[in-house]
Amino acid sequence: MLRALRAVLAAAFLLNGFGDLQQEVKAEKEEILLPVLMYHEVKRDHPGKDVILPEEMESDLRWLQQSGYTTVFMADILDYVYTGKPLPEKPILLTFDDGYESSYRVLFPLLKQYGEKAVICVIGKSADEFSRMPETGGPYVHAGWRELLEMRDSGYAELQNHSYDLHREDGGSRGCLRRWGEDGLSYELRVRGDMDRLQDELYRLTGNAASTFAYPYGFYSEELEGILEECGFLATLTCDFGMNRLSRDPDCLRGMKRICRSHGADLEKLLAQAEATLKHAPAA
Repeated sequence: MLRALRAVLAAAFLLNGFGDLQQEVKAEKEEILLPVLMYHEVKRDHPGKDVILPEEMESDLRWLQQSGYTTVFMADILDYVYTGKPLPEKPILLTFDDGYESSYRVLFPLLKQYGEKAVICVIGKSADEFSRMPETGGPYVHAGWRELLEMRDSGYAELQNHSYDLHREDGGSRGCLRRWGEDGLSYELRVRGDMDRLQDELYRLTGNAASTFAYPYGFYSEELEGILEECGFLATLTCDFGMNRLSRDPDCLRGMKRICRSHGADLEKLLAQAEATLKHAPAA
């Protein structure tokens, strides 16, 4: 499914190449800085590393607008990399891991109020469970599919894959990593089975599978990155701190860095610190 999407995007890129060749070569050499902010919950209870207050979220949205940033979806990033479709001058991704109910109850109204976009990285099993037994306001409460689809259909949110049931550390499991003593084939079949389950569910519910995979807990490996690429994911999101350089090379979409926005943090300083990491990183 997503392999076909990769082929379509690549074909579109080639068709664009029939235009002005010099302009195309110039575009391939250009790079765009892309900050990716990582949030989890937005609520009043227990603010900390993975929970920020509603007024902090609103402050972030106001500051980003005043500073000239434009929120985009992963679809916009893929369009730029594969087809050369222009991005805004200062694009930024707002990603929300796990698909918490507070994303619907608190974040969604703010997105509509400020006209901004967010990427919701969904845990499939949690969305299924809370669809059957919906709850609101408690600890670790997730949105059900009704809420997630309402956000997506509004045009203010995009749904991406955060695994169906690999977001856990138990029974020898650490996210998507290989278990101790697990052979390579068993590991690949286990990961592929999980990916396919959520991809199929997203396709059934929305007509589109996810283009992007966000690593649970940020645990990743070269082996896992290869499996995900073979599964057809066009981009992957880590929890590594830093700024991203976008180019027309699809490899720039693999292992993308993010900036964790925790309670009490200064967003302007976080972005400056992330950009400073590029001084010590080789250009793409």
